[in-house]
Amino acid sequence: MSKIVIVGGGVVGLFTAWYIRKKGADITVIDRGDLTDSCSFGNAGLIVPSHIIPLASPGMLRKGLQTLFNPVSPVSVHLSPDLDLIRWYLRFARAASARHVKKSIPVLKELSLFSKNLFAEVKESGQLDFPLWHKGLLMLYQSPKIGDELMEEAEIARHSGLEVSTLSAAEVHQLEFDAKPDVSGGVHYKSDDHLDPSMLMKSLIDTLERSGVTLIRNCAVKKINTSRQKAINLETEKGIFDFDQLVITAGFWSKEILNQLKINLYVQPGKGYSFKVKTAQPIHYPALLADASVAVTPLGCEITQFGGGMELGSKGMKIIQARVSQIIQSIGKFYPSETGLQIAQGQIWQGHRPCSFDGLPYIGHIPFFHNVLVGTGHSMMGVTLAPATGKLLSELISGEKPGLDLTPFRIDR
Repeated sequence: MSKIVIVGGGVVGLFTAWYIRKKGADITVIDRGDLTDSCSFGNAGLIVPSHIIPLASPGMLRKGLQTLFNPVSPVSVHLSPDLDLIRWYLRFARAASARHVKKSIPVLKELSLFSKNLFAEVKESGQLDFPLWHKGLLMLYQSPKIGDELMEEAEIARHSGLEVSTLSAAEVHQLEFDAKPDVSGGVHYKSDDHLDPSMLMKSLIDTLERSGVTLIRNCAVKKINTSRQKAINLETEKGIFDFDQLVITAGFWSKEILNQLKINLYVQPGKGYSFKVKTAQPIHYPALLADASVAVTPLGCEITQFGGGMELGSKGMKIIQARVSQIIQSIGKFYPSETGLQIAQGQIWQGHRPCSFDGLPYIGHIPFFHNVLVGTGHSMMGVTLAPATGKLLSELISGEKPGLDLTPFRIDR
C-alpha cells in the first residue's frame, strides 16, 4: 500500500486525503495547528464560479496602489523590507494585465465548475454531512462607479457562459424582503453556491479519521530529508515520518516548507477577518458588498457570517480593531437593521489566505523531486477549489491522467 504524507490540514489538504484514501493509500496528515482555526474554518464558505477574474488584474493593482498607505482600507498592502514580499509585488504587477486576465478567465472557470460539480457529487453521496445552499451570489453596490465596474464584470461572466442577472434596488429587495439592504442595485450570479465551512471541515475530519487516515495535530515540520531526486522522510516535532509521496498543502506556509528543497513559491498571505452574529432581520442570500469588499454568508437559524479585509503581505496575528470596525460600519451602511453591531474580541476570527502572484493556484509536482507535490496559492477561493485540487492531486499521485490540464498551475511558471 502506498504511503502518503500530507502537510497541511486545511480544506485542500483534507480533500486531497479524502480522494487519495478512496484509492486505498495509507495516509497521514500533519498540521501545525489543531485543525480548528485555519482559513478553512473562518472563510466565507462561498463556492464561486463567478470569480473568473484573477486576483492579479489591472483593477486589483489599481485598487492596491490607491490604498497603499491606508491600513484599514478593504484592500491594503503591508509595507515591509522583506525581499520575498518585494519580489512577489513585482511579479504581481507584471501579471496584472488585461492579457493575463483574458488568458486566465477560461482556466479559472473550468477549475471552478469542476470543483462545484465535485461538491454536488460529494453532497449527493451522503459521505460528508454539511449544508449546501444553491441560491447564487448577490453582488451589491451603492456607488454608481462601483456599479459600472460590476456591470462590466457581469458582462464578462455572461459572455463566458455563466447565468447572470442584473438587479435594480427594488429587485434586490424582492429577494431580501426582510433585510431590505440600502443599495443602488446588484448582480445575481446564479451559478454560485454556499456552505457552512466549519461544518464541512468537521465532517471531513470525522470521516477521514473513521476511514483510517491519521491526523497529527500541533506538529511543525522541521526538515525534509532527501536522497538524490527523491524526498524520503520528514523530521517534525513529533518524530520522523517516512513516505512514498509527500504533498504540501499548508497554505502560505507551503513556501517556507518548500524553501528547504530550494523551491521558491511566489505566495504571500492575504490577511482577513470574520465573525458570526444573529442578525436583527433575516438575511436570505449570500452577498458581497462591493463598495466595502465585505462578504455576507447566511448560515441558517438567522445566523450570518460577515468577513472582509485583504492585507497582502501581513503575517502577524494581532487583530487590527480599526479594520474590524470598518467591516462593522460597512455592514450598517448596507443593512440599516444591523447598524451598531457589537462584536466582542472573542468573536473575531482572523486568517491568512495564500495568495499566488498571478491569482492562479499551484497544483502539481515540484521540479527536481518527483515524489513531492503541492496544492496552494488559492487566494480567496480555497473552499471553492478544494475538491478539484484534491481530486487532481490524487490522480497525479496514482499515476492517472489528470482530469484537467494542469499546465496553467505548474509550480515553475
